[in-house]
Amino acid sequence: MSEDKDLWGNIISISDTRVVLPEADERVYDMALSFEEGITPIEKMALFRRYGSSKAILELGRTTIRNLLGRGWQGSDFDPAAAVEQAMQMQYFIDNAHIKVMRFDDPDYPVGLSQIPDCPFLLYYKGNLQYNYYTSIGFVGTRHPSSAGEQIAKEYGDYFASQGVTIVSGLAAGIDSIGHQCAVDAGVPTIAVMGCGIDRIYPADNKDLAKKILDGGGAIISEYAPGAGTQKWRFPRRNRIIVGLSRSVFLVQAAQRSGSLITAYLTTDYNRDLFIAPPPADDADFDGNRRLIEIGAACLDSPQSLLDHWQYTGDGDGS
Repeated sequence: MSEDKDLWGNIISISDTRVVLPEADERVYDMALSFEEGITPIEKMALFRRYGSSKAILELGRTTIRNLLGRGWQGSDFDPAAAVEQAMQMQYFIDNAHIKVMRFDDPDYPVGLSQIPDCPFLLYYKGNLQYNYYTSIGFVGTRHPSSAGEQIAKEYGDYFASQGVTIVSGLAAGIDSIGHQCAVDAGVPTIAVMGCGIDRIYPADNKDLAKKILDGGGAIISEYAPGAGTQKWRFPRRNRIIVGLSRSVFLVQAAQRSGSLITAYLTTDYNRDLFIAPPPADDADFDGNRRLIEIGAACLDSPQSLLDHWQYTGDGDGS
């Protein structure tokens, strides 16, 4: 046994014995660590910075990892060696499916996403993730828009896309889909962030849209490994990635209890500008919009107003 400090700075005793792992390349160990969702992205990055590699973390073993976390980690069934074996099998699938993997310290990791404290330890993605963060907009809203909401989404989405703005959204039904479709129709890249594995397009009705996003030079990304299902709790966590990837966030339509409000509130935590579509008079489907405007969010009376705020001149840069 030897002494070390947990992530909170407390002195702990840890075993000097190391778990024997199958030999693999670095990407496999990164994927194996990413499988364990009970360790937060912040904790994974802290452990990585301390030990220098995912392999070194996994070699510590379950008990030592739990002690280092300094909290009640529910990882009693986490088997590092088995996770590596699973990742070794998965690498053949992702290679054949043209899925790429990017760790948080990669020089090509999206600049905006790297600015948030709990950015994903690992990204799984297809397509092209090289885009101009300074002209990107998170485009969010309800899955069940009213006719007024659809009209606003298309008007603003078409305009943003016509100006070369990168629309970032979640490929969900409703407002998300409209935003992505506006970009596809304009022939500009758009980024879709999934709340499940990127091999499981959800909803299934958006498989054709997902293909068009990739064909148009955009990207589909997730922090969840291929095969990860559509658990409800994963979608709110997905929203932080949309915010992180975006310079500003535009909320099209939200009712009083809409899940889209989660994304809106995250903008304050992540130092992003939040803009709200003007709510039609006496329309309860926009009560979430009204509430956010009441507490200080900016009402965007036209799509050009956002570009003016950015001092965007259409030359590909915003100040």
